[in-house]
Amino acid sequence: MSNLNLLDQTCGERRSEQIVGISPSLKSVLAEVERVAPTDASVLLLGETGTGKELIARAIHSLSSRSEHPFVKLDCAAIPFDLLDSELFGHEKGAFPWASAHRIGRFEMADAGTLFLDEIGDLPLALQPKLLRVLQEHEFERPGSSQTHRVNVRLIAATHRDLVGMISQREFRSDLYYRLSGFPINLPPLRERREDIPLLVSHFVEMFSRRIGKQIHDIPAETLSAFTGHSWPGNVRELQNLIERAIILSNDAVLPNLLSAMAKKSTRVTALQGTSNGSGNAVIDSNTEALPSPPPTSGDRSDKNGHLLNHKFESSGTSHDLPIVFVVDDDVPARESMKQILCREGWQPETFALAQEFFDRPRPHVPNCLVVNISPRDLSGLELQKRIVIERMETPIIFIADHGDVPTSVQAMKAGAVEFLIKPFTDDALFDAIREALKRSSIALGREAEMRSVRDSYASLSHRERQVMALVLSGLLNKQIGSELGISEITVKAHRGRVMQKMGAKSVVDLVRMATRLRSERALAGAGQLRSPSPSPISGSPDRRMNRPASSSGPTLKAAGGRS
Repeated sequence: MSNLNLLDQTCGERRSEQIVGISPSLKSVLAEVERVAPTDASVLLLGETGTGKELIARAIHSLSSRSEHPFVKLDCAAIPFDLLDSELFGHEKGAFPWASAHRIGRFEMADAGTLFLDEIGDLPLALQPKLLRVLQEHEFERPGSSQTHRVNVRLIAATHRDLVGMISQREFRSDLYYRLSGFPINLPPLRERREDIPLLVSHFVEMFSRRIGKQIHDIPAETLSAFTGHSWPGNVRELQNLIERAIILSNDAVLPNLLSAMAKKSTRVTALQGTSNGSGNAVIDSNTEALPSPPPTSGDRSDKNGHLLNHKFESSGTSHDLPIVFVVDDDVPARESMKQILCREGWQPETFALAQEFFDRPRPHVPNCLVVNISPRDLSGLELQKRIVIERMETPIIFIADHGDVPTSVQAMKAGAVEFLIKPFTDDALFDAIREALKRSSIALGREAEMRSVRDSYASLSHRERQVMALVLSGLLNKQIGSELGISEITVKAHRGRVMQKMGAKSVVDLVRMATRLRSERALAGAGQLRSPSPSPISGSPDRRMNRPASSSGPTLKAAGGRS
């Protein structure tokens, strides 16, 4: 009997979507899922990163009476504070400078269905009372509107953080915690469900073999033994990333044991702990635990060479919304170690040995944070920083160095670096620097989104509407603008109304602010298209330009003499 058939018989009705397992801890979680799913109780999923909280949330939804309605998710840690209110509750046109159109939020999208709020521990304190009100009263107001909207939403929240500890630190509201934790479910880490590791390995091998286009026919018994004995601090996500990397590096259709390869190098290398070698590169002695041979798993089928074949298991995938951290360092051990640690922390790392490799990369991803060696072989770190500014001005940079001096570190910080770390440095030093960088990146992304909205709004204006906007900013009244452009005052009012509507501006002050930002961002092709407002935008006396001939109008308005 194949392992898949054995697994089906073992789990029976416990199969839920893609969750399949034989470990008692997983069966206990699935039993709790089956109990709570038919109810409308709020569920709080607790567990380390990479344990599959989103997959459990989807299972609860699919087993509930709301399964025919939407399942909507939101990662509270991935959205800038300025935009999170709008993401949750929507907004009316003009509620924010960038709000050029009406938009519904995630609560309305999930009406009659389920809303999954991941990383609820990162929800800002300022928004927690509003979320509490929705949970209690099932109603809210969109930003920019006084109209109350009622929703019927089942909420599932998840976090890897200690919410009780956050309450004592006054970082999380106790009343919201008690409302969210109507039915808490603790997800076990992978080290507590080792029986499932062979099934996970087989599943990921099959998945990535198909995705990458490389066939794996054999999983050696010693490889599986090493995987089963490993502690997996990054849980299923770490295992998934390791299997993908192993398939890429595989030869002869045999899955290599990357854990063993790392142990043979006698280093679990990191720039975080350890001592410097003669070249100044930071290395540490191996801290890899001895990998005990696992007990034989019932139902495993091996060939005569001891290779395990035909495991089947379906598990959660990784999030595509993880913060992206790029590492540029020609110190191979340090680079690979930082990659492992970033994965374990739940971030998405991409590593490069040389600066040129970073610039030659495919461009689907823009880094949220960049960790750069101050002196890579091919380009000075400060020169690299200048080129990065050209690519994306707001990318936060953390410089690392084998050794450092005060002038270099001061120069790096003046150039905009978030931190300057000297090897060897601690886990906390790197984590604190990256968290600060990601915080800055999040704020910058919010500004970029707002600026994009302003640019798009301006691009949607017609030529005549841009002319009217320029003259409004110059401080002219509607009658004066009509005389300047040769159109009626009623037509000016119509154009002006459309400008305010498209730009999402409530007043001329909003328009002035947007125009200033457009000029400062060099968003307009012609710097003179928007005139700077005069010190006194609307004066008591008529504007002297009323008596000018039409030909004396500025270059932007010169060709605009006809009526619209």
